[in-house]
Amino acid sequence: MSTKKKLFLAHNSCLNSSYDLNVLKAGLEQGGFEIVEKPELADEVIFSGCSVREVWVTDAVNQIDEIHRRAPSAKVTVTGCIANVSPDVVRAKARTQAINFQSPQEILTGYAGLDFKEIDRTFSQGSSHNYEGQPGSGLSNLRQRVGADKAAIVGVLQEIDRELGTNVEGLYRRTTKGFVFYNEVEASELITVTRSCLYKCSFCSIPKGRGAFESVPLKDILVKAQEALAKGIRHIILVGDEIGNYGVDTVGAKFAELMRALIEVSDELKFSIRYIEPKPFLKHANMLRELCASGKLELLYISLQSGSQRILTEMNRNYDIAKLAGIYSQFRDSATVFYCNWMVGFPGETEEDFQRTMDLVNVLNLQINVAIPFSPRPGTPAENFDRQIDEATKASRVARLTDAIADLKVRMFKKELESLHEERLTPLLEQIRQAESQQDRTQTNIRIPISIYSTPNVGGSRI
Repeated sequence: MSTKKKLFLAHNSCLNSSYDLNVLKAGLEQGGFEIVEKPELADEVIFSGCSVREVWVTDAVNQIDEIHRRAPSAKVTVTGCIANVSPDVVRAKARTQAINFQSPQEILTGYAGLDFKEIDRTFSQGSSHNYEGQPGSGLSNLRQRVGADKAAIVGVLQEIDRELGTNVEGLYRRTTKGFVFYNEVEASELITVTRSCLYKCSFCSIPKGRGAFESVPLKDILVKAQEALAKGIRHIILVGDEIGNYGVDTVGAKFAELMRALIEVSDELKFSIRYIEPKPFLKHANMLRELCASGKLELLYISLQSGSQRILTEMNRNYDIAKLAGIYSQFRDSATVFYCNWMVGFPGETEEDFQRTMDLVNVLNLQINVAIPFSPRPGTPAENFDRQIDEATKASRVARLTDAIADLKVRMFKKELESLHEERLTPLLEQIRQAESQQDRTQTNIRIPISIYSTPNVGGSRI
């Protein structure tokens, strides 16, 4: 019989935090702990929670309650952003009060006497890792990105590709939220290069949740890239809450030097950048444009948040959106996939402000767009701003923007599938529209009007 202490790990967090949970898991295993797949098998439970929106905090509490119901005697430790931003909410709402709050670094040191940075330095984060939580645990996971609707579309596109000798399925996977980062077909290596963010946006709790901004040493990043290449992996996903300011906390290499050093590892390597803020994007625009034009950049993820200059100023983002959009639009003739978040319902957002966002979304015509409703976060300035937007208005605007995003996706694939007969093309495009429209349906505390989901036989997605 095993004498190892048994731990169950779960989360509802973003890729950045779930990456750190995988590092923690590796360290705990190295320290002699057994990781089990269900809470009722565990002596202790570690849950990494997201606090970036109220819906995620509620979801975390629900999962913690379910874990406690199934494993009432197990010790519960909560980590991730929620441990720093919303511990009082968790204590007040969770059914068990026997909860500890610690960082992954504190947990690993306390449990196993190991250093988190040392484990991260040697541990590979390949795309075979699961970033979706424990699929066999029986827990309801709001973060599950790909549901039956998108899976069904992939099946249809595979059939079309076999018939026509095309690769439309590959394009769909590359340009659709859920497949990107989490369900990659091509083997890839995820490398965290920064943690936390230097900026102080008035709505954002990430700096508090993730702690002080920190850059991973360049030599560690390059070793991981070299080891990935040796395993035949040629796609490197650079992960961070904001990587455009890489190195500003050290005397070493900065973002431009990081990218040049990675390119020098091998001409075969291609890269995806998961989160760069607009200000460093503008600073490095020429270099990024060259990377796109040369085919080195598979994906660029930059959140613009609003098309309204006034709202961006209230958000304390303070970049010239017209200048940024003008530069960004020049990138769209490359093969790079562009990923963008748009925030709806920020305090004081007028119909005119919202329309500016709608207009910019259509003008830029990026491949992946996500409509995110404003959620007041504790301790942020925007929590107490005047002119908070009522939930009905937020719901209406999220639905309208999501419809516009779905229309962009439909137009993209109508062009790709123009050789299909109308009776086959029309229902497929409607499937694509519905899958895109549902991207925020389960992730908000806003009720999206049901009329935009009226097509029958389309499964619900948990994106």
